[in-house]
Amino acid sequence: MRVNLTLSTWSALILIGSLLGSGITHAAPTKQSIEQSIERAMDVFQVPGMAVSVVYDNKVFYSEGHGIVEIGFDSPVSEFTLFQIASVSKAFTTAALALLVDEGKLEWDAPVIDYLPEFRLYDPWVTREFTVRDLITHRSGLPLGAGDLLLFPEGNTSRDEVIRAMRYLKPSTSFRSEYAYDNLLFIIAGEVVARVSGLSFEDFLEQELLAPLGMQDCTASLGRAAAGASKATPHILVDDEFEITRSHITNTSSAAGGVNCSAASMARWMQFVLNEGKTETGDQLLSAGQFEQWVKPVTLLDPSSYMVEHAGSHLAAYALGWGVSTFYGQPMLSHGGGLWGMTSFIAVLPESGLAVFASNNQMSAAPRAIVFDVLDQFLEASSSEAGKDWIAILNDLYQARLTEGAEAVALADESRAATSTPSLPLEAYTGTYTDDWYGAIEISLDEDGSLWFQSGRSEHLAGPMEHFQFDTFIARWIDRKLNADAYVMFTLSPEGEVDRIRMKAVSPTTDFSFDFHDLDLKRVPDDNQD
Repeated sequence: MRVNLTLSTWSALILIGSLLGSGITHAAPTKQSIEQSIERAMDVFQVPGMAVSVVYDNKVFYSEGHGIVEIGFDSPVSEFTLFQIASVSKAFTTAALALLVDEGKLEWDAPVIDYLPEFRLYDPWVTREFTVRDLITHRSGLPLGAGDLLLFPEGNTSRDEVIRAMRYLKPSTSFRSEYAYDNLLFIIAGEVVARVSGLSFEDFLEQELLAPLGMQDCTASLGRAAAGASKATPHILVDDEFEITRSHITNTSSAAGGVNCSAASMARWMQFVLNEGKTETGDQLLSAGQFEQWVKPVTLLDPSSYMVEHAGSHLAAYALGWGVSTFYGQPMLSHGGGLWGMTSFIAVLPESGLAVFASNNQMSAAPRAIVFDVLDQFLEASSSEAGKDWIAILNDLYQARLTEGAEAVALADESRAATSTPSLPLEAYTGTYTDDWYGAIEISLDEDGSLWFQSGRSEHLAGPMEHFQFDTFIARWIDRKLNADAYVMFTLSPEGEVDRIRMKAVSPTTDFSFDFHDLDLKRVPDDNQD
């Protein structure tokens, strides 16, 4: 069953907003009150640096940086400091596609194979029916984050390899029946842009979208940023101490989450959205028809329980690179983004002419908390629901998630068969194992005689294997900042030989991009190994 929202449903959403109360009927908050919220959020979430911009009544109401670019240095974050905005980039990719639709070079509902003949999915029928719109609306039938391990952390995977891998990723639901967030398909959408435009995805995005909007300091990937530009450094908290880290994203992922941008330029982006596709000078960069397509809901999704409780967001959907829901009855476009050590969030309330963006150089919920807090400040006097403490709400959710993860790991450890031993000598588990979509991993013995895991796709997925129970071990990654230790479960053939590995993250709070559970690693016979 298809679960698409039609344009009439979008109109109904707008009507709901008008009935429940829209617009801002009181004075805007002060810049001082916004800065007080930012400082409080940075303290609560332990944030080194943050950038925030607010657009209201078609003007830049606020655009500032706070804190420092990197722990141990004095360089301050300014409104021009570049942050990696991760999946907030997805709306940039879909806007690039919309520009090509406006040019008559692309159709939303044409099959992807019309533009990328080599594109294949697991089911041949789905391959034939899969459209450009399907690439960017998370309704493919694939599981959450399917194949992300190809790219993360810093997987040595090309875009051609991403396209090839898709045919081996098995669906978990039927086509177009459920929402499941997907990054790989956005990378393929970027390849559609390149194939149709004749430019690289990065060149097209920067030349045809960012430059006309006056966002010249923004780039399609970190490596394209100006050498002398101020760039925020990602940070991770390890045992309550900050450690700098790489974001673990490569240029392959530009169309899924590669954009780097400043608070100042993100204000221009928000003006573009609020002006329904017009530039600051009034030029209609994106046609009215394509702007409507850009923000029209397509795939229904379950609204977050905290948004239902605190913002009355009972209806939620995904448009083309945008989440669509309501905030205190007003239609809202929003999207979050997270890389290792950096998170961002953007929200737009079209009826109020209001939009807020925030990014920070820490793995925290601070940007989402700040965005909702600032929206709340603008709406407080005109909505009986407003006046919430969003910083406390988001912090409570974050702390509860950490507690849940720790309890699940402790319960698993308590319930294991601690006296059990592996079925075979450790040497019998060594060898090369391959997965059709991922490639090879190597299990070897280290100098201490213990098992060692090494991915052939990412040098960062390496570490000793600690026996857990029976034929299950835990891979403890040497990069402890990953927070993604994984069960490595060996299975034996009827002949009693090791023939397969399945994996699963140890903690339920592990980032979904570590999709170990989608791997089916088969042992390469000894006579085929080098």
